[in-house]
Amino acid sequence: MKDHDPILESALEEALGGKSPPDLIAATLAKAAALPPAAQAPLPAMPRPHWRAWGAGLAAAAALVITTGAVLIGYAPTLSSPTVDQEMTAQQRDVATGEANSGRQAPQDGWATTRIPTSDPANPPVPPPVPPSEGEDRGPVAGNQHKGHGSNPFVDTEDDAQSTFGLEHDSGSYTMTRAYLGRGTLPPDEAVRVEEFVNYFNYRYTRPVHAPFEITMDGAPSRYGADIKNCYLMRVGVQARQIDAKDRKPAVLTFVIDISGSMGQDNRLGLVKQALKLLVEQLQEGDRVGIAVYGSRGAVHMEHVDASRRSEITDAIDKLSTQGATNAEEGLRIGYQMATAAYRTGHTNRVILCSDGVANVGATGPDGILKTIVENRRKGITLSAVGFGMGNYNDHLMEQLGDKGDGHYAYVDTIDEARRIFVDNLTGALEVVGRDVKIQVDFNPQVVKSYRLIGYVNRDIRDEDFRNDAVDGGEIGAGHAATALYEIKLHDNAAGPVAYAKLRYRTDEEGEFTEIQREMFTRDLALQWEEAAIGLRLAGNVAEFAEILGNGFYAKGAELAPVIEELVAVSGEYRDEKVDELLKLVQKANELQKD
Repeated sequence: MKDHDPILESALEEALGGKSPPDLIAATLAKAAALPPAAQAPLPAMPRPHWRAWGAGLAAAAALVITTGAVLIGYAPTLSSPTVDQEMTAQQRDVATGEANSGRQAPQDGWATTRIPTSDPANPPVPPPVPPSEGEDRGPVAGNQHKGHGSNPFVDTEDDAQSTFGLEHDSGSYTMTRAYLGRGTLPPDEAVRVEEFVNYFNYRYTRPVHAPFEITMDGAPSRYGADIKNCYLMRVGVQARQIDAKDRKPAVLTFVIDISGSMGQDNRLGLVKQALKLLVEQLQEGDRVGIAVYGSRGAVHMEHVDASRRSEITDAIDKLSTQGATNAEEGLRIGYQMATAAYRTGHTNRVILCSDGVANVGATGPDGILKTIVENRRKGITLSAVGFGMGNYNDHLMEQLGDKGDGHYAYVDTIDEARRIFVDNLTGALEVVGRDVKIQVDFNPQVVKSYRLIGYVNRDIRDEDFRNDAVDGGEIGAGHAATALYEIKLHDNAAGPVAYAKLRYRTDEEGEFTEIQREMFTRDLALQWEEAAIGLRLAGNVAEFAEILGNGFYAKGAELAPVIEELVAVSGEYRDEKVDELLKLVQKANELQKD
């Protein structure tokens, strides 16, 4: 080993001297604590660019030095909650809400804060109840549960030149933030996940014709990192192949619908009914639909029938009414049993969960509910976790369910959003093009001094697990795209290869893994921000908006006025309703921050 280890020195400097956020410690510990890699799948090594001859990083070594301090300063105690009164009615339990994350919390030196109550199946946590209808449509929001993940730090390429994570297309954080702003309330910091903001928008990438995916890479001097020397924004976009409705696989769908008392509002069960009927209208003969429900207990509401029996399906949806407490674990277990019994090879087999994420009967904690998901995901049955409601809504659980269920997470705040998901891109919502999608970006240390991945904090994968097929990746549906943004610092007068991106995926549960790659050079970087591709400029502004809203470490002191100014120019050129809406949301957030 060298007489002085730059990794250890920089880690200690950052932890003790305040040079940059202690997120580096969290990221290092996360990598060091990951499970040992399983046997590597036999796959020929992909060709490397000529500059990939440097050794592996020593991040774990830094963790050995700083672990003791991190244990002392990095863990926040979990908040406890009162136990349930045994005489409390099921309805009272169901509308009771947690105080977790109700309001903005200042970040503590970059560490993510968690306010999810502890879970005990025998004594579910129930803070004082909130009336189920009041405040649902406007005004302050109480009882929502989120989990923050902080920000990724800048990483020196001399220490670790590879960035590896699971790629996905979730967008729930953006639509939930829209719902907060629509009620005149800023979202809590923990509700903001930058990648879900970025992935909500269409950047008009080149669509692959024959291959499942196409990679786009570009960059430009960072508009929001202009005070950092040689700082650039780099984009890695992954576009999935579009599949026409007439060419998609037949679908076997199992709706799992939360009919507990907390869903008894128009923008919960009422909106669920409207959304699912929109979906049913798009189905074709040969598709099949079954319905499971859960209140205090789970039950089969309608066995699977062909989609041609449309009126029968919509009648079953119309008959749904709210009752009882919330046994989400039993409802999902019954739904997966139905989906397994109706499973058809060569079809899209998917469970669609519609819920506010509340659970207060049976297995109420995330671990107990997720166990049901994990046990079933390798059967080739994917999960769409679709959230409804505002106030007493568990965003954290719904996001985890979509992640662990080999599917995706979306939040529906309006009927227009339901139409976007279930009508405008039904095939993308149902048919998965790539499973276990992982991406690894290799930075050239001769050109790139350091880098920071913006978002995807909770999707990190150890570099050595890129080809470890026991480690789960993300899922991307037909026609969907996923975008990763990096801030990178270049060496003075650097020229040549910047980064080399590899995408690894398989098209079905039993299929072989495939890899594609793309390399980017300094000649691919725009000379000025204003000369960058319009899609890159849009993505950069979306990310800046999210980082400011979430009080991200690298956005401290930043204001929304420059984002508004830039979006005015971008929206005029882009001509997209989503971008027009984004501009209005940024303007609304700017007003609320000044109040």
